[in-house]
Amino acid sequence: MDTFVLFDIGANWGCDSLEKTQNNKNIITWAFEPVPELIEILSNKSIEYTNRYTIVPNAVSDFDGTAQFNISAPGNWGCSSLNNFSDNLTETWPGRTDFKVDRTITVQVTRLDTWFKLNNIEIEKIDYFHCDTQGSDLKVLQGMGDYISLIQEGVVECAREEIVKIYKENHTKNEMISFLNSKGFEITREESNDEWDNEFNLYFKKI
Repeated sequence: MDTFVLFDIGANWGCDSLEKTQNNKNIITWAFEPVPELIEILSNKSIEYTNRYTIVPNAVSDFDGTAQFNISAPGNWGCSSLNNFSDNLTETWPGRTDFKVDRTITVQVTRLDTWFKLNNIEIEKIDYFHCDTQGSDLKVLQGMGDYISLIQEGVVECAREEIVKIYKENHTKNEMISFLNSKGFEITREESNDEWDNEFNLYFKKI
């Protein structure tokens, strides 16, 4: 069987990549995650198959350099982001207590096209591209440059519309769909992430 290449951008606890890689010896994963506590968790959990599970301790966006990264520690660090929380969250996301910054750290940020070139990454395709970077998913795709053509299918996260964005710099569903369509992808499914339908996962594949 051919090697299956998985990219997990904003890997968090590895819930979208660790088990898949562990259970299928044909899967090779690159997991991008800048939060130190989560990097340690990913390292410990993947210790038996580190030859197939590579952790890249960087944030990913549309620029190269360093940046301030907001750590939101309650829960699973899932709201940590390069971006800043919007101002009207108590109205649009009632009852959420994890939308707050506990501390800020400096992280290394990379464009994926730069990362490919600097690390001499040569792969024929990315079989699955999972991206959940809390407001930066569109920038991640834009930062791939021509390498975006490697993606066969994947999923990204986006806000339903401007008024319900969790992060000030976030992108909307229409913006994401327009970009993906312009790059030769079609949307195969939309999936709401919450009870208010404020955020969606967009599943897409190469046409």
